[in-house]
Amino acid sequence: MPEKKKIAILGAGNMGGAIAASLAGGEYDLAVTASSAATLDKVREVCPEAVCSLSNAEAAEGADVVILAVKPYVAPEVVREIRMCLKPGVTVVSVVAGLTLSALAEAFAGCGFTPGFARVIPNTAIRNGKSVTFISPSDDMEEDDIETLLSVFSKSGKVFFVAEKDMAACTALSSCGIAFFLRFIRAAVEGAVELGLSPRFATEVAAFTAEGAASLLEGGNHPEAEIDKVTTPGGLTIRGLNELERNGLTAAVVAALKASV
Repeated sequence: MPEKKKIAILGAGNMGGAIAASLAGGEYDLAVTASSAATLDKVREVCPEAVCSLSNAEAAEGADVVILAVKPYVAPEVVREIRMCLKPGVTVVSVVAGLTLSALAEAFAGCGFTPGFARVIPNTAIRNGKSVTFISPSDDMEEDDIETLLSVFSKSGKVFFVAEKDMAACTALSSCGIAFFLRFIRAAVEGAVELGLSPRFATEVAAFTAEGAASLLEGGNHPEAEIDKVTTPGGLTIRGLNELERNGLTAAVVAALKASV
């Protein structure tokens, strides 16, 4: 039986804690850190097999994959703490906003060897196993290491490998996009309440409707093709769609995405 890979998750906040929870079950040897014992207690509740520590260096030692999931202002200190503790062949993954591949390479220069690097951007649906996660690996990363990253992050949702130059656009579409879709649902609920439905019921219906709409695009169907199936000539849906466009829906969404880059 092959030896388990060790995954070190440095920073068990909302994102790091969700990644740890997705890996519970014993497939990997997990080491998880946080800045407080109270946070580590929460990790133990969902991932009892994890080795929890307040020491980033202790967790990173001997790890095959080190995931930096700390706040951006904390990252430089964490890097200084761990960079001499890493083993050759390690992959260092940044979930830290704005920490680029070149910045990672510079930060870990002088550790005696060159780790593999990857930028990873999940979204907040990771806590429900529904994340859209983007991975940009360094050009020299080995195929086995890429497969490991796919295995790790596919447990918490859908994974896409993208060029680093596309990370900002992908973040706007998916990470910021979570909020945009939720705002549309909230607006739909407000309209339904005005029509006489209760907020709780309208929210449940709107959420399931959004889920159903997404399912119609599985297999590569075009959104407009699915819209055509529900817009009968002179019908109610086309009236509503025309009102959305009259009030600038498409222009507002495009502007929001551009503003989020």
